[in-house]
Formats: sequence, C-alpha cells, structure tokens
Amino acid sequence: MKKNLLILLFLSMLALTNAFAQGKKVSGKVLSADDGLPLPGVSVKIQGTQKGVLTDGDGGYSLSLTSGQVVTFSYIGFVSQSVTFNGNTIAVIKLKADSKALAEVVVTDGYTTQSKKSYAGSTVTVKGAENENKPFSTPLGALQGEVAGLNISSSSGQPGANVQVRLRGVGSIGADSNPLYVIDGMIINAGDLSRNSTTSNVLAGINENDIETIQVLKDAAATSVYGSRGSNGVIVITTKKGKAGKTVVRVDAEAGASSNLKVPESGRPVTGDEYRNLIIQGMTNAGKTQADINTYLANGFNGASNNWYDLVTKNGTQQQYNVSINGGNENTRIFSSAGYFKQEATTIGSNLTRFTGLLNIDHNISKRISLNAGINFSNVNQNTPSNGGAFANPILAAYFLRPFQLAYNADGTLNTSRSGNTNFGSVFNPLYTAANDVKNLSQTRILTNATLKWNIWDQLRYTGYGSIDYDVLEEHQFWNPIMGDGFSTGGRGYDYYTRYFNWLTRHQLDYRYNVPGIEDFYVNATVGYEAQRSQQYYINASGTGYPLTQPLLTSLANSSTPTAASSAFSNYTFDSFYSLLSANYKNKYAITGSFRRDGSSRFGTNNRFGNFWSVGGVWNVDEENFFKQQNALSSLKLRGSIGTTGNASLSVSSNPNYLARPTAGYGNNYNGGTGQNFNTIGNPDLTWESQTKFDVGADFGFFKDRLGFVVDYYRNTINQLIQQVPIARETGFTVINENVGSMLNKGLEFAVKGVPIKSKDFTWSTNFNISFNHNKVTELANHLPYVASAGPSSNSNIYVKEGYDIQTWYTRLYAGVDPANGNALWYTDGTKTATTTSYAAAARVQYKQADPKYFGGFNNTFNVYGVTLSADFYYNFGNYIQDAWASYLTDGVYYGTYGKYASNLRAWTTPGQVTDVPKYIAGGTNGGQSASFSSRFLYKGDFIRLKNLVVGYDFKNFDVVKKLGISKLYLYGRGTNLWTKTYDKNLPFDPEVGFTGQSNLEVPQIRTFTIGLNVGL
Repeated sequence: MKKNLLILLFLSMLALTNAFAQGKKVSGKVLSADDGLPLPGVSVKIQGTQKGVLTDGDGGYSLSLTSGQVVTFSYIGFVSQSVTFNGNTIAVIKLKADSKALAEVVVTDGYTTQSKKSYAGSTVTVKGAENENKPFSTPLGALQGEVAGLNISSSSGQPGANVQVRLRGVGSIGADSNPLYVIDGMIINAGDLSRNSTTSNVLAGINENDIETIQVLKDAAATSVYGSRGSNGVIVITTKKGKAGKTVVRVDAEAGASSNLKVPESGRPVTGDEYRNLIIQGMTNAGKTQADINTYLANGFNGASNNWYDLVTKNGTQQQYNVSINGGNENTRIFSSAGYFKQEATTIGSNLTRFTGLLNIDHNISKRISLNAGINFSNVNQNTPSNGGAFANPILAAYFLRPFQLAYNADGTLNTSRSGNTNFGSVFNPLYTAANDVKNLSQTRILTNATLKWNIWDQLRYTGYGSIDYDVLEEHQFWNPIMGDGFSTGGRGYDYYTRYFNWLTRHQLDYRYNVPGIEDFYVNATVGYEAQRSQQYYINASGTGYPLTQPLLTSLANSSTPTAASSAFSNYTFDSFYSLLSANYKNKYAITGSFRRDGSSRFGTNNRFGNFWSVGGVWNVDEENFFKQQNALSSLKLRGSIGTTGNASLSVSSNPNYLARPTAGYGNNYNGGTGQNFNTIGNPDLTWESQTKFDVGADFGFFKDRLGFVVDYYRNTINQLIQQVPIARETGFTVINENVGSMLNKGLEFAVKGVPIKSKDFTWSTNFNISFNHNKVTELANHLPYVASAGPSSNSNIYVKEGYDIQTWYTRLYAGVDPANGNALWYTDGTKTATTTSYAAAARVQYKQADPKYFGGFNNTFNVYGVTLSADFYYNFGNYIQDAWASYLTDGVYYGTYGKYASNLRAWTTPGQVTDVPKYIAGGTNGGQSASFSSRFLYKGDFIRLKNLVVGYDFKNFDVVKKLGISKLYLYGRGTNLWTKTYDKNLPFDPEVGFTGQSNLEVPQIRTFTIGLNVGL
C-alpha cells in the first residue's frame, strides 16, 4: 500500500512539474503610447525560443509563459520593448512611436483594424494633427493635395460651400462620383443636403480639431467591403478618443483677417473712364457720327461712376476657439471638446458661424466586455448669396453692372430707382439686396454611436454597433419688396424644413485561428450583418406681399398671400451580409478576401440584390533572408488586388430614391374632380453601376524607413452605367433610365514621405504626391454621343463620346484675329488648314478636356531651434476651363448694357496689329458672333498654389512656462492662398472652378492671415 502511495505521489509531482514547465497561459493587449489605440500585428516573442504570436485586430494576444521568461514586443514604426514575466500577468504594453520611422502602422476601414504591413489595400492615412486649426470651414479643404489620387476642388469661397471630390477619376456618367463618407463607423448622408440654398456641406459641421485620423480607401481590397457603395472610394473619419493617464486640457484660439485673391488683369472690370472709351471706340467702329456718340454718352455715361467689385467685396474676418479634455484610466477614458468657428467672408451677404461639441467615452465593463459611446453635435448657421446668372448675385453684379449705375443717391442713401441708365432696370443694386434680403440656412446635426465588444474567448469576438445620424435643415429666404426678385410680388418669402433620420446597425463576429505547429501563421475570419435606413421629410411654404414700411418683418407669417405649402418624404434602405478572410504567415506573406451581398430599396424589383468581392495579396520582401544582404532599402512591400464594387449614389433624378419605380402624382384635375397621372416611368430592371478595380503597388522604405516611396498602378473598369435611353413616345415618356454603357479610368500614383534630415537642432520633413489619370468612355447607349446638358458635367459645351474623356470640350476652334481688318477667325474643322469669318461655317470638334491630366501636392516642414516653418502646395495641370459669361463681357455685343472685362482694352485698332481680341464694334464683330463660345474662351487650368504657410514657436521649455504646469504653449502665424502661379496670361478668373470646368461667378476664393495660440495643461 505504501509503495502504491509513493508511486502515486511521484506521478502527481511529475505532472505538476510538467504543468509548470509548459507554462501559464497569459493574455494581454498592446497599445500605442501616443494615442492609446490598439496595435494589430505586433510580434510577441519569447527571447531565446522560436515561440511567438502576432496581436489581433484589437491588439490582443495569448501566449504560454513560465516565470522568468523575457517577452519582446516589436512593431514597425515603434520602439521595441522587452518585459520579464514574473509568474502573474503582464500589464498592458504601450509601445512608443519611433521618431525616425514614418511608416503608417494601422489601417482602419470602418469594419476591422489591421496591420499596415499585412494589409493588401491601397490606402492613405492623414493624421488629424496635421490639419488642426487650419482656417477652412470643412476638413476637405485642408485635405486638398495631401493624398495621391484624391482630387478636391471647390469653385466657391463661400464658407461652408459644398466641395466636389473625385478619387481616381470621374466614376460615373449619370450617377454621383463623390466618395462614400464614414464617420466613426457610420455611413452618413454627405454633400449638400439643402434644397433652397446656393450651397452647403454636411461636413462643415465637423471640427478639424476633433479628428484623429482620415483614412482614404482606394482599391477593391479596401473598398469592396462597402459593396454597392464603394465604387467611388471611401473616406473614413475617426474622431478623437480618450487616453489613459494624466488628464490633459487643451485650449486653442485663432483670429485673423481675409481678403479676396487678386483678379487677373484680363478679367478686371473696367473703370468708368475705360467703359466710356470703349463705347466711343465701338460706336466709331460701327460708323456712328460724333453727334450720335455725344447723344448716347449724355444718357448716363458722362457722370460719376463707382467700382462695383470693390463695393460688393470687403475685408473679412476669421476666428475659432476650441477647448478639449482628454483623460481617464485603463478602464474608463473620456474625450470631450467644444468649438466655435466664425467666418465673415469677403463678399457681402456671405458668412458662417458654427458651434460643435464632441463626447467619446470608452469603458471596460470587464476583462472581456467593453462599451464605447459617442455623440457629435454641431450647428452651422450660414448666409449665402446667389450665384451664376441670378440678378441677385453680388459677384454677377460686380461684372454686369455698368460703372455709371450708382450704388448711392446724392444724399448717401442706397439707390433703389429702377429707371434710367444710372439706376437698376435689370441687375439689382447688390448693396440694397444684401442689406434687406435674407438667405439663411441653419443646419443642426447630432451623430451618435455605440459599440459593444465581447471577447467570447481569446480567438472569438463579437462586436455590436449602432448609430444615428440626425440632420435638421431650416432654410429661410426673404426677398424684399423694394429692390430685387421680390419687387414684382410685393416681397416674397420661403421656408424650407428638411429632416434626415438615418440609422445603421451592425453585428459582427471576428475569429482568429492560429495554425498549430506553424509559428506566426494565423487566419482571421469576419462575418457580419448590416442594416441601414434613411428617412427624409420635407416641408415647404411660401408667400408674397410684405409690409413695405417694415423691413424687419421677414417671417412668412407676415406675408399677405400664401402661395404654396407642401410636404413629402423620401426613404432608402440597405440590407447587407458581408465576410472577410485573411491569412498571415510571419508578416511575410498575406492574402485577403472579402464578399458582400447588398440589397437596396433604390433599385428595381428584378435587380435589388448584388454580390461584390475582392482578393488581394501582400509580399513583405524585407522579411526574406536575401533582403538583408543589401543596404539600399530598409523595407519593401509588394501588393495587389482585384475585385468589384458598386455605385448606388444616384443623382440623375430629383428623387433618386425612387428612380427605379413608376411614380404618379395628383394635381391634374378635371371638372372639379381629382386627377392623377404618371410622372416617371421607372424600370424594374434598374440596378447599381458596377466597377471592377485592379491595383498593384509597391511600398519602399529607405534609411530605416525615415523615407518612404509608394507607387500604385490602377485600372478601374466601370460597367452598367445608368443613362437615359430614348423610348417610343406612345408610352407617354421620351426616355427611360437603363444600365447601359461603360467607362475606364486608369492611372499611376506616386508618393514620397519622410524626414531627410533630423538632428538635435534641425529637422526637415517632406512629402510629395502626384497622380496621373486617363479616362475614356468605352460604350454609350446605342453608341450615340450627346451633349452633357445634365448629369455630373452639366455643361452644354461638353461632348460625351465613345473613345474620349468624359469631360471633352465640344467647340469651334478660334484661329485668332485677322491682322488686316480685326475680324475674328475660326478654323473650318479640326485639321486647322483653313479659316473662316463665319461662325456658323466653323465645325464643332472635340478639343481638350475639363478634368486635369495630373495633380498633387507637396509639403515641407522645417524645425530650427524650436521654430517651425511649414508650407503646403497644391498643383493641377492638363485641363482647360471655360469662361461661361464671356459672351456678355467681351466684345461689343452688349456695349452700353453690361460691364466689360479689361481684356477688351486689347482689341484690334490698327491694320497689321497682332492681338487676340477682335475689333471692338458696337453691336459686335462678325455680325455679333465674335463673342460666341469657341476655344477662344477656353483657358489653361494649370496652376500651383501655396495653400498654407505657418511659422510658429513652442515656448513649453521655458522655465516660467514649466512652473505654471503648461505642457504646450505654441504661438503661430498662418497664411492661406498666399501665392498662385497660373500658366495662361489671358485667364480672366481664378483657375479653381470645380469639376464642371466652368466659371460661374461664385463667391471668390480668399486669402487669410491669422494668429493662433495652442495651450496644453
């Protein structure tokens, strides 16, 4: 018996010893010490052994350890850290960023967080800190020129104006080409949601100082997880979250002034004396006698004059103030902020005021369950003048009003007279309308989200997400009864109420499988379900007849005659299943795949569902043994992907949510009875546009990754383009929307980023990017070309034809001025072998393009003994842009009626003279056709602009500052749009006109000078 007990005791001790030898299973997490975010793909290895693992998407790991073993945590871009296991646990590991390495280390696509090293997609990360405090009313303004392939253009200097964005070219003919926007996991309704305002932008409600990162997703590996909405790329905005540690209070203040960019000499409105001389010159060339000329001038062209451009523009102001609190412990972290932003624009009647607030809370309920919640609030109040050809547009008035139409009466009051050449018969007095009209938009937005994460076990995690995007727009317009659009009706008022209630819910399971027996080899699998519904509700009301003696009574309740009242709704839904699969071997080889099935209410009953997929691969050559035999490169990553995405952002209809459905309306009443008829034909087979994306790229690192190069080639084939196809009129309609046609975008992107010089007292960091894109229309409905009078180009001088760029100009070719007699000449056809003086005899041909052939940006930042100097440039080349109002402002067709450009002062006067401006004749040269649209009014859109220049110094190292407990005291001066280089001496306006390629007499771009202070406590 004793022998048996001894044997049993021996076996028990042996088993216990073996258990200790096998070690204790330890789980932990690795975070970034800078921002507290989890780090996926960190190598966790036991020194002296071959055992190790890579952290998962939440920075978690699990490893068997014995007491005394040393564990090393290493990650590209961070300083490695070693910890000795004491037999209990290992605290949360926080890796510090390596100041000598600039590689992006984490990619967040809105669904998963992945290591950049194993990520197959083409993405760019812009840190929010790079664009803080820039005086732009939307974060997209600061993003211009910072990302290869991302073309951002704003035709208006109006604060809060909508910004057009194209990622790797124009993505559609009949649908929207703007990317999808995701904020903290929520797919939002973006762009201009207003219905009666000149322009607005939902993203104007985002405070740049609240942004942690902006991720730009380009290729299929990055965007196919968004399925039917990923074709135009995805921009993922992540707001700041709290960090464990000392509570940090930050206060930012900035204020300054703004002014208009200088008008090019060719586009300068002429002075009173110059205008009078043009009349004399034009009438003389038309054969009028001196008596005729004197009589004409006596009718309001000999008296006092004013400079309308100076009257409708002014010096503006700019100010913003932000305060934030950041702190917490390992279990609970909070980030909160409040902001105030105000911009008084340089055009009368144009301004914006914004209030913002953000609260993000992260709480670990237990070791396995965490809860994150956030709320982002904003209110944007803006006043926006009319644009384009509206007589109430103050910029149109600056050009169209004659210098002799006087803004003020002799007694100093505003001139409201409507008769006589010195008064306002058609174009209004902009000073009066700006002072007495109301064009106000108040946009309130609440964006909330909550995320529950449950680590069911070490390898399996559940994530539940819900978000609400709530937007309310209140638009109030009042046209006074004295002068302007409201004169004929005794005043006119409009009230528009718009509400968007957009919710999204997502349920996701993530599983990580560590392949047994193979070190650092794991597979990640993700499956999820997502549902989204956006509900829009509209109310409109209008009335006429306002009290003439009570200019402050602008409320619609004060109108005497109600003219309209209506309400409507418009909804859409998406229902989606998605999955992702990836395998990673030693961070050396990685393959990825995704699949998504989307259903949407926007499309026909026969094609409501679609499938989207992607596959991608990565080879980190720097992990190979042979790579270590050379010293030229410090890292090299090769990647490629192919897949499909869709475009469900329809813009070819005033009600895109019901484009596929036949709709009917009431109001066609007969004999006292209610009448109804169909107003759209619908199409049950209509579905989303599809895009096949192919991308190959290489990431090079030099000098221990202090300098990085990224090269990408892409080829995106777009099919099932939505176009309007003619149908038999017997149906009651002339066209039907169908999925026909295709288009191709292909191009090359190149980016450089690094720190060429870094020493104790001097640092130079730089980045540069350039993008080349070639667009070609490959198929149209019935193979028939057409003039783009509608759709994304919305320009009747753009010709859409197979084999050409989608934004190819369609124009007669201007051949210059005949030196013998000053007549305008045009080429008879595209061969340019013969000329004619007859505008009608010249053929229209395809000529140049409105979208750029290449564009990009570059930045240099220098730090010398604590003084920081940073300069951001943006450039754009290869496109031609149109002066849409040249027919009114050039030559003598509208002499004595509208204002004129100073380019008319170059008009032909003498036989043998060489000039580009025809003879100035009252009534027009060449029978009044010389100012008709031709290549004469297409200008090179090439430019380079110094967008942002900052000089600053941080006083934090001063003893007195340290004693006050101040961790940051950064004083800076900033200038924006300080310098612009153009390449067409005859260009009459600023070259940044937007993607239509036309100038539209918008609120002009501005130059700002500000002084700011950042204080950290």
